[in-house]
Order: sequence, then structure tokens, then C-alpha cells
Amino acid sequence: MATIDDFRANLVSFSERVQRVREHIKNEEATKVALILPFISVLGYDDRDPTEVAAEHAADFSEKYRNRVDYAILKEMKPVIAIECKTAGNGRKDDRGQLKSYFNAAKSVKLGILTDGIIYEFFVDSAEPNLMDDDPFLVVDFDKVAKAQISDTVIEGLFALTKGKFDPETVAENARRSLTHRAFFDYLSDQFNEPSVEFTRFLLKENDIKHIRANAIDGYRAISKAAFNDVFTSNVLKRLDIPPNTPKPTPRVDPAFEEEATPAPAFSSSGIVTTVAELDAFESIRRRLAFLSSGNTNLFNSISNVKFRDYQGKMVVFYKQERKGRLVDITEARDGTVRYWIVDGNESSPLTDLSQADQRLQTLFEKRIAEF
Repeated sequence: MATIDDFRANLVSFSERVQRVREHIKNEEATKVALILPFISVLGYDDRDPTEVAAEHAADFSEKYRNRVDYAILKEMKPVIAIECKTAGNGRKDDRGQLKSYFNAAKSVKLGILTDGIIYEFFVDSAEPNLMDDDPFLVVDFDKVAKAQISDTVIEGLFALTKGKFDPETVAENARRSLTHRAFFDYLSDQFNEPSVEFTRFLLKENDIKHIRANAIDGYRAISKAAFNDVFTSNVLKRLDIPPNTPKPTPRVDPAFEEEATPAPAFSSSGIVTTVAELDAFESIRRRLAFLSSGNTNLFNSISNVKFRDYQGKMVVFYKQERKGRLVDITEARDGTVRYWIVDGNESSPLTDLSQADQRLQTLFEKRIAEF
């Protein structure tokens, strides 16, 4: 039986296949052959065995109403997974009705998959038995997988659907937990970014803080946001092995990268001075990357390879190698103002607040990782 690490490698390999062949796919049949059957194989099912993977499988309410899906995965000759296919690159939402009709007609089916070979939507009957949910509990986009944008949670969810792991009797309950987890995550993310009045009042109540005037609640919302940031930062620092609220040492360069960069002392022999502000700015970049990599283990672990080299007038921050992996240039004005120049081809406008360019920074970091 394949391990989850083997499965992860197979998903990456499949995502590379998607990128390689997608431009050559012109119709639904080509999509099935080039992408969907190989994905079924990644899940561990034998697409050449009609007793395990049945094409054009029918489930009927009656002789008059016949429902079919492109593929059904069978267990003891009964369908347990239904797969409806569309041409690569075409929309999928309007085609949920066909999958839903089959799902509702075939009482043994516990999982529905709607796909164009690139994006896969997974449905269960979490609300009512034998009635497919309107919304998927899991969506996997292999364009994003190819860019290392897939979390361990998603990989574990997919791994649970493989031949050796899939349990038709528990998939709906597991999906319900997944949907609840996603709802909680979205809610807490919203509160992290902008605590609501209701959430702030909840925190006040839990901490037995009473008699708050209405015109004072915004002040407590700001306190809530600051507390959220402190909790997040504290946990990130622990995982990056950086002690909070202590002077930050010059980052150590791993021996493997010594030829690309060497640690800059406070005063180097060349007369270059690495200031406290520059070191703080460097750590701010690593912390922001940690925030942006939330839920993505590959991105988070890659932060340990983010280094710097100090020059006269600027500090260069890079991933693994200075020339190939350049991320951000840091400059410090005479008045102490630090500016960030994200090296993505749009460096003409420096930033003083790194959070203003989250998408640019994340996209560039993912690009640099993919280039190694």
C-alpha cells in the first residue's frame, strides 16, 4: 500500500502531466483519456478493470427515467463513487444537475466527483441521505498543485478517498467535519483581519469585562485585533525558532549556501553596517511569508531558506541563491524609514508597509521555490 508521501509525489507528477497535455485536449473524450482516467489511477483504482471502474454507468428511477455518469467506481459490483466529466477548461457548475440525478438515483453512491480533468469537485450527502449536497466539500485545482499550492489537509482528504482507504459509510461524516473546519477557518480568518462587534463582545464577556459603552467598542475591537496578531506572531516565531521580544541575531547562513551568501556582521571589513532596522525588516519579510503560507507546509518549510546579503545602501533578501532566488531589496533612508522593493518586475514603487503587497510577495515566493 502506498504511503501518503508516495501519494503526494503522485499528485505532483499528475499536476505536471496536466500542464504538459492540457493545450492538446480539444474534446471530452480526449479529457477522459489524457486526464481523468490517469487521475482515477492515482487514486489507486484499476481503470482497465470493468468490475472496478465502469464507463457510462446507469442508475435508474424507472424505465422512463435513466441517469448515467461517465464513470462509476464499483465495490462488490455496486457503484460507490460517481464521476461526471467535462471538456478540459470548460465550466463545471452548470453540469452538477446530471451528477446529482445519478447520485440521488443510485442509493449505494456516497461520493460524487465533477471534473474537467484540471479542477475536481467532490460532493457527498452530508445534509440528507442520498441527496447530493449543492456545494462540494473539497475542491482540488491541479493548476495550483503544480505551483505547490496544496495544503496537507487537502492531501490527507484525497488520500482518504484512495482505494485502500475509502470507506463509503464514513465519507459523509468526514466531509461534514471538513465543511465545519472550513467554515470555522473562514470565520476566524475574517475575525483575524477585522474583529466584528459581536466577536469583540464575546471576548469581553468571556474575560468578564462588563459595562462597556457603545462608543468604546471600536477601541476594544482594535485590542482584539492586536491580540490576534500577537498570538499568531508568537506561534510563528516558535515554529521559526525565533525568540519573541528579544534582540534578533544576524540570520545564520546554512553551510550549503555559503558560496551565495555569508552572514553580515554589524560592522564588516568592507565598512558595510547592517542596522537593527534592516534586520527587523528582514524578519518582517520572513514573518509575512509565514502568514501567507498558512495551511501550506511546503511554503512554510521553505522560509528557512530565505537569507539576506547586505550591501552598501541596500540589503538583498533571497531564496536559496542570491541571483536566482532574489525576492526583496531593503533600503533604509537617513530618517530611518525602511522601504521594500519586491523584485517581480514592478519594482518602480517601493513599499513602506509590506502587507500592501501580499499577493505579489506570495506569488514571487512560490515562483522562486518552483524554479529550484
